[in-house]
Amino acid sequence: MKTKRVSTVSTKRERRGGAGDAAVRARIVAAARPLFLERGFLRTTADDIAAELGMSKATLYRAFRSKEDILRAVVRETLGEIMAGVERLIGDRSLGFIERMVALFAHLAGRLSQLGPTLARDVQNGAPAVWKEIHDFRQDKILRNFRIILESGRREGYFREDVDLDLLLRMFLILVQQLVTPDEVRRTGRPPAEAFESVIKVFFQGILTDKGRLDFSVRTPALFQPRKEGVS
Repeated sequence: MKTKRVSTVSTKRERRGGAGDAAVRARIVAAARPLFLERGFLRTTADDIAAELGMSKATLYRAFRSKEDILRAVVRETLGEIMAGVERLIGDRSLGFIERMVALFAHLAGRLSQLGPTLARDVQNGAPAVWKEIHDFRQDKILRNFRIILESGRREGYFREDVDLDLLLRMFLILVQQLVTPDEVRRTGRPPAEAFESVIKVFFQGILTDKGRLDFSVRTPALFQPRKEGVS
């Protein structure tokens, strides 16, 4: 009986400790996120994060093995928020197709604007494993939902029927991978959100029907200008 009581007490302590550890990890991620976004990964130190929280670096490293692990947690949280927003907008049947697209572009562009060129370059160069997670996220999650967008737009008459859907998806992914990158942002001086808007403009102008161009241009005049098909 005594052994059982000790075991029960120990289990309760472990559970309390686990919850406490999770709370500490959440605090660290919340403090590190704005520091990474403002200064980049390389210029933000573990001491900076610990000082922001008023805790020792030893406590920091009890929760995370390294600064890269903290970055990974920040990135995963951010990607989760992006995905939740995308899925919410795609599934919102109270909005028409155009309204959903405008809201989706605004959501993605807003999130991308937070990922400044310094942080993006730092992650690519200083934490390649984390950068791979971002790359895989774009290739899997974003591509899968973009297929839903294209299929829905085609059914509603906004996208042309004579273009292969799989080819469109690959083209879009290649455009994003090649143009919304730290190197490209640094070369052009354009922020990620602006680069993304350029990709959207070039890509969609080629696959929209006349109806699609006219309807989109009403709501997003900066991205979509009305243009008649067949006019050279």
